[in-house]
Amino acid sequence: MDWRKAVIILIFSFLALNIILAVDLWFRGKAGEEFVLTPEQQRKIEAQLQGKGIQLEAEIPAEGIPQAFLELGYAKVDAQKVLENFMGKGSNPRMEQIQGGRSYTEDGKQLIIMDNGIITFFNRQTDDVSKNMSRDEAESKALEFLKSHGGLPKDAVINSITYDEKTASYLIEYVRMFDGFFVANSYIDILVSNSGVKNYYQSWLNIYGYRGKKKAVISPFAAILRVASDKKNSEPITITGVEQGYYSKFYDAERWQAAPVWKIKLKSGDVYYVNAYTGELEQ
Repeated sequence: MDWRKAVIILIFSFLALNIILAVDLWFRGKAGEEFVLTPEQQRKIEAQLQGKGIQLEAEIPAEGIPQAFLELGYAKVDAQKVLENFMGKGSNPRMEQIQGGRSYTEDGKQLIIMDNGIITFFNRQTDDVSKNMSRDEAESKALEFLKSHGGLPKDAVINSITYDEKTASYLIEYVRMFDGFFVANSYIDILVSNSGVKNYYQSWLNIYGYRGKKKAVISPFAAILRVASDKKNSEPITITGVEQGYYSKFYDAERWQAAPVWKIKLKSGDVYYVNAYTGELEQ
């Protein structure tokens, strides 16, 4: 074993950990509602991040907003109404009972309605990928589809639009907002091509409100350093977005609580959720 190399790696590991802990503890030691970075302090921290190979292409909040846990739950849907919206009134699709829900198929279309309210729709009709479609056209088609298939929830906002060259289609994601925070688990994904919507996925949850007291959260800079420590390669990291909100796993329960998080977007397309209380990465 190369002991010299092992010792060097160990030293750098401790240094990286100490940087994260020092920044985290310093920010958490301040009251979330009282502490605000001055422009000069923020510039110094950003310069230090850049010195560690972390490039910033997004405006970083100077502080976090104190948050409480958020209670969520699955929303039941009117299966007959959903069936009519997606397959048409008077349609007679073949129904198949599947684990946790029902599947309906007819004329190259498939609709899956789960007992917990999650909806999935596929349109497998052939498509002409030779035609070009703009981002605005895709967004317009997605909005038209939503209006004719139950409507766009009033608290939904576009989270991302991604283009796929192979299929000449756009994946548009809407996410739910609550009290100014995004709720990552409550969302709608729509895949749009020249012929219209090809795939649709809806997981729109009930929000029952806050649980517990609001507590100060870690600094967004501490969250960025936590993401940087998780990257295994030495390539520079470019941050393109930092946002505060909520995230949790899905549970086999009527209700559960989502933790406050910092969402860190990278230029590579990767998205990380860092627990805003503990600084741990959410899986």
